[in-house]
Amino acid sequence: MSKPRVLFSVPTRHHVEIALDELEGLQELGFACASFDYAAREGVVSKFGRLKVLIENAFELVKVARGFKPDVIYFNSRLEKLAGFRDFITIAICKILYRGPVKFVIKSHGSDIDVLNESNGFWGKLILPYLRRNVAGWLFLSTEEKQKTIETNYFSPNNIFVTKNIVRTNQFKKAADFKAKLNIPEHHSVFLFVGRVIEEKGIYDVIKAFATIAAHDTDVTLIVVGDGASLSGVKDLSKALKVDNRIYFTGFIPEQDVVSYYANCDVLVFPTYFPEGFPMALFNSVAAGMAVVTTPTRAATDYLTEYENCIWVEPKNSKSVNAAMLKLLNEPTLANTMRSKNVVKGTEFSRAVVCSELATILNTICKA
Repeated sequence: MSKPRVLFSVPTRHHVEIALDELEGLQELGFACASFDYAAREGVVSKFGRLKVLIENAFELVKVARGFKPDVIYFNSRLEKLAGFRDFITIAICKILYRGPVKFVIKSHGSDIDVLNESNGFWGKLILPYLRRNVAGWLFLSTEEKQKTIETNYFSPNNIFVTKNIVRTNQFKKAADFKAKLNIPEHHSVFLFVGRVIEEKGIYDVIKAFATIAAHDTDVTLIVVGDGASLSGVKDLSKALKVDNRIYFTGFIPEQDVVSYYANCDVLVFPTYFPEGFPMALFNSVAAGMAVVTTPTRAATDYLTEYENCIWVEPKNSKSVNAAMLKLLNEPTLANTMRSKNVVKGTEFSRAVVCSELATILNTICKA
């Protein structure tokens, strides 16, 4: 069987690099690939406007498919209601207007597995059954998501796979002037949080844990990279705990500009209890050779081992986070060994490795 022709959806803001790296990686393996836009349009916020963009994107997909003639249409999406509605509308329009034989595949960037148990309403009676009939492959980013999906007995186990996101493992470069540019003393140990600044990412626990350390150790700094609904509350907390002068808030910055933070900080602190799939903040930090403090969730438990790659902490427990941060500060041998092992671990997420595994999955789906 010849290699399937793959038509990729490419988002406009989140996961853009991941989608493009998968496309280019498969091309390097000899696959014919093309792409189409699949995301909300910047500045369009009304329900009618978003529906209009969705339909326009679906018609553009049909146009591209007619010219490219794919064997697989690959959606970067998410198993949850809003994304499911978008996938349902798009696939339905495509099936009506494009008559070529094609397999629909959905890669779920995070998921809400509980929606598979709903059997009522528009979602349970129309959208879910339609997706079950028409999606040939579901790609999840963790074994936990795959197993929980299988346990619902909704999709065939033969249609469910585990994949990874690609990490650009060669992008992390040390910069001698990194701390100086941020007015951080050169001798400081630098903790890092990266992600949406929302409560579920554990950011309040990070601030509380750091404040306890900073009260006794003047040689530490925390950098918070990201924006979100809790940012003002987090800043208020840092002032109340009198550590606002020890924390550097960057706000939102583009993905490519976050790379220098991974490369030049010491410890990632990421005690998330959000339903993560394959959190890029975590795996970029691993590949960059950082020591890591995180919660044992989904993809993290698939690939990371405590004390080799990270220290596990309890969600919603700032004391647990504090203890892990202190352990890495007070045991430099442990921290340095973890950093070395994480550089090696990061190679498992390189473009060559991930795309080779993805090629096997797509070939399996097309042969079914």
